Amino acid sequence: MTDQKSQSGYIGKRRVRKTRGSVRVADRIAQTLITLGGIGTIIAVSLVCVFLIWVVLPLSTSESLESPQSMALPSATRPVHVATDEYLSLGWTVTEEGLLRSFRVDSGEPIATLSLFDEGRKPTAWSIARETGHLAFGFEDGTVQLGRAEFKTEFIPEADIPPELKTLEAGQVGSFRDGIVQVTPENQFRYQRLEITLDEPVTVKEGVAIDLIDLSISTNGEVFAVLTSDAELRIARVTRRRNLLTGKVTARLREGKLAVELPAGSGKPRFLMLAGLGDSVALAWDDGRLLRYDTRNTTQPVFAEEIDVTPGDTKVTALSFLIGKTSLVVGDSKGGVSVWFRIKPEDATTPDGAVLRIAHSLPSTGTPVTSLAPSTRSRLLAAGFTNGQVNLYHVTSRQKLASSVTAQADSVDALAVGPKDDALIALSTKGISRWNIDAPHPETTLDTIFTPVWYEGYERGENVWQSSSGTDEFEPKYGLVPLVFGSIKATFYSMLFGAPLALLAAIYTSEFLHPRTKARVKPTIEIMASLPSVVLGFLAALVFAPMVEDVVPEALTAFATLPFAFLTGAYLWQLIPTPVALRLESRRSIKLLAMFLMVPAGLLLARWLGPIVERWLFAGDIKAWLNGQIGDGTGGWMILLFPLSAVATAFGLNQFVTPRMRNITSLGRIQFALLDIVKFLASCAVCVAVAWMISSVLNSAGFDPRGSFVDTYVQRNALVVGFIMGFAIIPIIYTISDDALSAVPESLRAASLGSGATPWQTAVRIIIPTAMSGLFSAMMIGLGRAVGETMIVLMAAGNTPVMDLNIFNGFRTLSANIAVELPEAVKDSTHYRMLFLAALSLFALTFVLNTVAEIVRLRFRKRAFQL
Repeated sequence: MTDQKSQSGYIGKRRVRKTRGSVRVADRIAQTLITLGGIGTIIAVSLVCVFLIWVVLPLSTSESLESPQSMALPSATRPVHVATDEYLSLGWTVTEEGLLRSFRVDSGEPIATLSLFDEGRKPTAWSIARETGHLAFGFEDGTVQLGRAEFKTEFIPEADIPPELKTLEAGQVGSFRDGIVQVTPENQFRYQRLEITLDEPVTVKEGVAIDLIDLSISTNGEVFAVLTSDAELRIARVTRRRNLLTGKVTARLREGKLAVELPAGSGKPRFLMLAGLGDSVALAWDDGRLLRYDTRNTTQPVFAEEIDVTPGDTKVTALSFLIGKTSLVVGDSKGGVSVWFRIKPEDATTPDGAVLRIAHSLPSTGTPVTSLAPSTRSRLLAAGFTNGQVNLYHVTSRQKLASSVTAQADSVDALAVGPKDDALIALSTKGISRWNIDAPHPETTLDTIFTPVWYEGYERGENVWQSSSGTDEFEPKYGLVPLVFGSIKATFYSMLFGAPLALLAAIYTSEFLHPRTKARVKPTIEIMASLPSVVLGFLAALVFAPMVEDVVPEALTAFATLPFAFLTGAYLWQLIPTPVALRLESRRSIKLLAMFLMVPAGLLLARWLGPIVERWLFAGDIKAWLNGQIGDGTGGWMILLFPLSAVATAFGLNQFVTPRMRNITSLGRIQFALLDIVKFLASCAVCVAVAWMISSVLNSAGFDPRGSFVDTYVQRNALVVGFIMGFAIIPIIYTISDDALSAVPESLRAASLGSGATPWQTAVRIIIPTAMSGLFSAMMIGLGRAVGETMIVLMAAGNTPVMDLNIFNGFRTLSANIAVELPEAVKDSTHYRMLFLAALSLFALTFVLNTVAEIVRLRFRKRAFQL
């Protein structure tokens, strides 16, 4: 800046102008503040991005098993089960002979040994529920004995603790009585012991040995299934009654039985698996043959299907259920691990309408699987092999998380995953090996987040978001695709409704409206931006959505009648005599009032035509038609094809009819206006006829749009959101577009009008191309407003994360999902970090859109300069 400047005065003297010091200081302060503000904005946005990445980054960390800790706990017989408490301090095992042993997990030191049954009474079959500790044993005399193993916890006063245990520090464990004592962080002495309760034996089939047994715990009580030595499948539901006088509890069985036809040459089955609800039983042989029975009716089980769960000559060596006892895990002699569950396809021929299908094949090792251990809280699965190798899998993500080898390098007989998924214990006849598990987010991979995943019970792989449920066996589903789809759907319909209105309004007020009227209209529209989105969402959900639900045909018809009313009014305006028209043109407020009167006229026409359209296109009931109960697809095609037919008809008129009408010079103004009205009405009839013919052809060809773009009507849907959120983005698009149009130099308007162009030709061919960069910026700002909208879509869109093109169905957006679930997400959990990933995805989506928009805007600006 030049501080001093010499200039000659009118008297010939030279005088010096000097900028005041206060002005220079203010200028420097303003320059500094603007610079700091710009840099601060860039830094703030960058820090937001960095923070989001920092929170999301742990989702990509790899899981691991620490080096195994070896403990000696020799056993003469093969252990069949191992489990620990949630603190990983006390564990217990069961052997084939019915011998139960408790031990310290940190050192393997035996705590207590208990024979569950009288001497000489040895179980022939056993089943132990990992989640609840329920026990079921079958015996040679045909009886079944149920029970439960539970960890009992109590806090012991320090006065009752032996002196040698009082020196324990927080977290340390010591043996005490028939359990252990652990010092808590609050310096309390927590005493834990294993308590075993066994019910009285119940006779299933007297004198006939029980070969196989499995137990499930349902909401209605215990259910067990047995296979007797004479090949009879029996299933029983246990009901218990307590004698009010003696306090004795007696168990009664509600049984059903079915003779099993053993396949020739296969011998007896090796495994019996009872589903968690007790509605299905599977018998499996070593060669992979599996027979499944429908046991929904306990008293009348029936055969359902036969399948082969292992390929070729591969043998089944281990079988287990995942948490919930729905997904069946098969381990084979070649080290393969596969997961099967029931689905219900439409073509199923089984009695229960379900078929067992393989859903996941986990990485193979080539060494026979000897044991399987599912987690009791997630979809983690541990597999042990004959060479002592232990693999940790996650079933949903179909990946092997970690692998290790037992310290003894001996065949793994039993496995257990810690109740908190923080440890893995492997048991063999030579001892115990323990690993600490570090697997904070095993369910999240790029595949599970962005590609279809085959979840339990689904017929095929799908993109699903469902982060929580009311049951422990729930399988979390973290697919972001439905949320991204919902965001795009909301943005599309809101821009489809709001952007044309805002742009046309800006063109009209900028180029055709009187400045005094514009001075009142523009602030009024801009005031709309002050409406809180929560208020708009409230009105959409509680007022507009129920209202539209009652007048769906009328609402759809209004999309045609409102433009028809405006255009009809414009054509009728041409019939006004020239002197009167000139006087009215000078008073533009009257013309504007006439335009506003067309809105109620269009709505009244829609109200009258709605029932007629419903009878004509939708067989008299549009909601039943949308559900596919009545009618054919012609009406749906009419909805979709009518706008395209209108555009095609208008194009044809401009190309072939309008040029010929301009050559007619023998008609006066009124006659030409009447001819114009006839042309307009004829074009409307042609538009309807063309849409009807094409719709009829498509319907005759067997194409029905129901189930795609139109389907079952839901009260809170994309149509409602598009209408309300369109009003939310209209003010910002309108005001920026109007400013861009008004910024075009008046010299361009004057030159165009002076050359004989009409105001409309000037607006379309001169003003709009020149202001295109500003108009595009307005569109992009409105797009960004729609993408990030939260409260309107949260309240008016149904908030259901579904991928459905249906305009009459709801959705859930990324922003709404964050608002709903983040307050209840546990900090640093997978759910918590996935919500931040959703935020990062929204950030990336808007960043890409804005970058592309800026490139396009600069291109438009360059072309405008060339004009």
